Formats: sequence, structure tokens, C-alpha cells
Amino acid sequence: MRTLAWSEHFALGHERIDREHRRLLELAARIETEAEKAASIDDILPLCRDFFRLLVAHCFYEEQLLRKLPRDRFGDHVDEHCRGHARLIRQAQAVMAGQLPTGYDSLPAFLGAYFELMHDLLVDDTELVGSLIREGYHRLGTPETPPAWLPPGRGVSPV
Repeated sequence: MRTLAWSEHFALGHERIDREHRRLLELAARIETEAEKAASIDDILPLCRDFFRLLVAHCFYEEQLLRKLPRDRFGDHVDEHCRGHARLIRQAQAVMAGQLPTGYDSLPAFLGAYFELMHDLLVDDTELVGSLIREGYHRLGTPETPPAWLPPGRGVSPV
């Protein structure tokens, strides 16, 4: 199995982020299991839709939190992390359209790369969200501006 299984070692101490990370990993594992039996992307689209909805809501929420970190110390790191979110979402959008992103010749090859990116972002969250909690910025009000990857006029709701 390429996907990670949830472990309390991944817990960051932020209830919502931890809950969503756990659910994303569970969905990724189910997608991987179903993809091994699938004849085409169409066979896994229902799971991919669930994953995509949670991924978008999670990234939106997390980015709003991370942007509260002091820019002078964390700005470049947060910006790179948000670009990782955008890459993950663009790739998920391609799958939702029934296509493999350019450069992948098979569903297993794509899933391997996709799950590796998820892993890297999860590890990076440990550092960033840990900093957020240490800095005391772990509460979030209503965000005023959506992230750049969210289409204009589209809202997201937490899962």
C-alpha cells in the first residue's frame, strides 16, 4: 500500500485538522484499493468526489490558519505549502474530469505520485501547524478572501 495509514504520531493537536487529515488518509486508502481493481477512472469517481470535497474544504481552512503566522518568519514556507495544496487540487480536478494529469501513463503511476505529494504535505503540516499552535494562532474566524485556487464565487463548507 502506497498510502499512509493514520497514526496518532500524525496528530498535530488541532482537532479539526487532525480529523480531516485522518479522513483524507482513509479516503486515499479506499481509492487506492478500488483503483487496483478498476478498469478506468470512472470506477473510482464516487470516492474521488468525496475526497475532492474534503480536500478543498480542508486546504481552504488550513490556508486561512497558516496565513496568520508571522510573514517574516513563515511567509515563504506557507506560500510553498499553499502551492502544494494548489497542485494537489489541480490534479484532483483532472481526475474528477475523468482524465489523468499530463505526464502520467497509468492510474497506478498517477496515484503513487499523488499520494507521495499528500505525504509530503502532511509532514510539512507537522511543522507549520505546530508553529501555528505554538504561536497561539490556532483559532480562526470567518475567512474574508478565498485562496487563489478556489474559483471566484465558490464557497466551501467544512466536512
